[in-house]
Formats: sequence, C-alpha cells, structure tokens
Amino acid sequence: MSAERSIAGRYATALFELYQEGVDVSTDLDKVAQVVVNEAAKELLVNTQVSAENRAAIVMKAAGVNSEHVSRLLTLLCSRNKATLVGYINEMLGQMILESNAKVLVDVTVASALDAGLADKLRDVISKGVGKAVDLNVATDASILGGLILNIGDRQIDHSVRGRLDGLKRTLSV
Repeated sequence: MSAERSIAGRYATALFELYQEGVDVSTDLDKVAQVVVNEAAKELLVNTQVSAENRAAIVMKAAGVNSEHVSRLLTLLCSRNKATLVGYINEMLGQMILESNAKVLVDVTVASALDAGLADKLRDVISKGVGKAVDLNVATDASILGGLILNIGDRQIDHSVRGRLDGLKRTLSV
C-alpha cells in the first residue's frame, strides 16, 4: 500500500467512525471528491499562497456542500498539503460503508415449509451468530427427514436427521 493510501485510510477510518455514530458525510465527501478531480481545483488545492481555510471554502462552495465535518477535513488536508487525498478517502469510506451494510446470504434447507415467525426467529439467530444482517433463502427437501442444513458462504452446517444418520452409519461401519 502506498504511503498516500495509508494516510487516506486513517482519515477514512475516522469518517467511518463518524458514520457509525450516525453522522453520514459520505454524500458530501463524494461531491467534494468530484470537484477535486478538476484540474483547476487541483491547482487551487496545492497553491500555498491561498490560505488553507480559503482553499477549502472555495472547493466546498463549488461542490455545493455545507457539511461542517467535511469542511474541517478539507481545511486540515489543505493545511497539510494533502488535499489530493480526498479521492482516496472518499473511495475507502465508500468501501467501508458497503462492507458494514453488507448482508450475508444464507441458504437454509428444511424438511417442511417454515412459517413466517419461525423464519424470522431463525434469521435473527443466524444474524447474531455471523454479526451481519442476513437474507434467508429457504428451500424444502423432505429427504433430510428433519432439522436443517445451513449454507453460509462456503461453509455448510448440517443439523439434519439424515446427516446424523449418515454420520452414525459411517461410525458403525468403521
């Protein structure tokens, strides 16, 4: 990882912590990042003859953003001559938000159809176990006789009667 990306990662992490506290600056930061890619904006951001506060204010006005958090970040970046990192910070913050909001797809195989209440309880238990929101894909297969089979990513958890009987059969045949 380049030094710039490493530095940008620290700022993105701080903004992500704000996001987790309920302060979403991602939309405003995205607008600022779109302005910063402009050549004229790049020249302004590296011009040390203009104060950091004024450089940040000009970019904020061009982006049409009033966020106090983004303004302070941009002013800080300008004062440290790191304003070119805004694109990296925006990209990393977006990735962090996507990962935090990601849902896990869980395939569940049961012997007979689940009612909605039981499916919701199962979703809650699995969600607590994996630490993320869960989308359930429920399939019915009478051949498992009872219990359930969970497929979470590349893992399979077999708590079916058929699976237990097959395990017992393997144990007895050894």
